[in-house]
Amino acid sequence: MMSRSLGSVWLLLVALVFPMDSFPSAHGQQNNQTDGTGQVFWIGGYGPGIYASRLGTDGSMAPPKLVATQAKASFFATHPRLDVLYVVTETAIGDKQRAASLAAYQFDRTAYQAGELPDLKLLNVQPVQGNGPCHVTLDGQGRFAVVANYGSGSVSLFPIQSNGSLEPESSTMEHRGSGPNNARQQGPHAHCSMVDPTDRWVLVADLGLDQVLVYQLDAQNKKLVPGPNPFLKLSGGSGPRHIAFHPNGKILYVINEMGMTLTSATWEAETGKLTEIATVRTVAEEPLQGGWSTAEVLVHPSGRFVYGSNRGHDTIALFAISPQTGAAARIENFSTLGKTPRNFRLDPAGQFLLAENQDSNTIHSFAIDRATGFLKPTGHSISTEKPACIKFMTKPTGP
Repeated sequence: MMSRSLGSVWLLLVALVFPMDSFPSAHGQQNNQTDGTGQVFWIGGYGPGIYASRLGTDGSMAPPKLVATQAKASFFATHPRLDVLYVVTETAIGDKQRAASLAAYQFDRTAYQAGELPDLKLLNVQPVQGNGPCHVTLDGQGRFAVVANYGSGSVSLFPIQSNGSLEPESSTMEHRGSGPNNARQQGPHAHCSMVDPTDRWVLVADLGLDQVLVYQLDAQNKKLVPGPNPFLKLSGGSGPRHIAFHPNGKILYVINEMGMTLTSATWEAETGKLTEIATVRTVAEEPLQGGWSTAEVLVHPSGRFVYGSNRGHDTIALFAISPQTGAAARIENFSTLGKTPRNFRLDPAGQFLLAENQDSNTIHSFAIDRATGFLKPTGHSISTEKPACIKFMTKPTGP
């Protein structure tokens, strides 16, 4: 933690330099699912399956309830219009217990809103032609699911039917190459994909190549096609892991697992081009220790702050975003009150941050100061086995 005097200076600077209306959003405020029973969210990871809980207005969380049994349900995405949750199974193609796959589950919104935590209903499962699918995302219209496969260094495209069920994999892009770290980068390792706000491009962070690759989303032919500006190259040994767009759709943030850094880059949707702005550390200027690595990166709905998780260091890093350039500058680090924060999640309104500590089996809630971005423990926590993902239920968009 920074000194009290330096922290006070930052409080004043952030309030003055980063006014709330400095960041126009391309999409407006995120939808929030609030009612008298709290905000519903699902928890995944490396335990027996998928859990449901709800977040109260004081940061308290309901005891997690197992709502679906699935091995290594390590990452989720929700359909923008339908009540469907998509879940990867992070295993190998030839796994005898449950091969690498993507599942679609229907949830009962009415029951959740009534205060219940009912089981999920499995719509269907499709095999993934890649090893270690570790991330899934959807385009803004809910036409496609995109899966990043860490083990095989590939990205897979799945068309989605009108009822939310999955069609078979329609396109696969195999990455090629390596990085300078012989222990971690002997080959490609696709770790995360995001569809850009225009739904025309798919961006993929590949830890093994030190690249964020850019593909065109050919919706008509249900394919991914290399873009005219095929990748952003990061410094050797960075190990890009996860990426997040600013709400204005013009800036991308890349958290680098091995380098313990955060890269800010401009995004040109017309040409599909990324250009690096700046790269900063996710911890203070201190020697990096063995076993430290970053994991998740998220942008606050206000567009004023970026958060990133540091495993080993066991903190959430807070960055302020420059309204002039979009560059992120680290302000402070906050303890996650546990071990190995692989993932964390902001509630849709940006009032709370839920930090998942994979190796201490806990989830702690923190209140977010909307003026400064600072985190304050609420004193509330819950426990699940090796949590690795949280996804909130939000209101559907569009008709």
